[in-house]
Amino acid sequence: MFLPRPFADYYFVVTIRIVMIAAALLLAACTDDPVEWIAAPGADIPNEPRLTKANVVLPGASACAAFARTARMGNASFTTWWDVRADSSAVLFVARSGAVSGTLSDPIALDTADHSRRGCGRPPPSISADSASGYVYVAYFAEPTQGPGIFFVHSMDGGTSFHAPFPVLFGKNPSRVSVAAKGNRVVVTYEDPNSLQPRIGLALSRTEGHLFEERSIASGDNARAKQPVVALSGDTIRVWWSEYSANPTVSATRPGYREGIWK
Repeated sequence: MFLPRPFADYYFVVTIRIVMIAAALLLAACTDDPVEWIAAPGADIPNEPRLTKANVVLPGASACAAFARTARMGNASFTTWWDVRADSSAVLFVARSGAVSGTLSDPIALDTADHSRRGCGRPPPSISADSASGYVYVAYFAEPTQGPGIFFVHSMDGGTSFHAPFPVLFGKNPSRVSVAAKGNRVVVTYEDPNSLQPRIGLALSRTEGHLFEERSIASGDNARAKQPVVALSGDTIRVWWSEYSANPTVSATRPGYREGIWK
């Protein structure tokens, strides 16, 4: 069922999703890693996909334009961004634009439940669009009243309307995310919001993102891994990240990469 903007029955939907996620996590705990990871190729790390930044004018002066993200679908593009309220909480929006004009359609509010005070100082959302299916996927970190964490929302009608958001993983640490999709399969890669040492986790869905049935960890036990980027091609998952020193004054020390086959 699609919910009109602004969507209603948010907390009911979230409660149902939490029950489903709990069942999926219990099942995942009893199964092997769903990804058959291949050793990283050393110095021969493939080029990381470039994040596509919005090349459009966002409406209003309160839009976090520097952290807007865009995904292309055929002759159209979809841009998602945070728009800051007066109290420094934010609303997540998405809008479509054409390939020629670049003019945005009327924005759709994807998530209005954030109650943080971070302004634009928050992790950017991630967006993916699948031209074959017409589906659009958005993953992001938010801080609603039911608890902070990584959330997910998607459209199955070419971005005309979106399902209500639901949690992928609860956790208090602000986390960067990356989403990729192909056909029925969706991967959300994230900085684990519950880990004391930064690491890169994955939530995997075989059901167009209606439920994330499987989990995996991409980064090694000793890596302080942040800023993930994920790509999906058939059954192959590729994950890039940056590794940091334990010294907070030191910037990223080297790139990280792992490739695996989704079994």
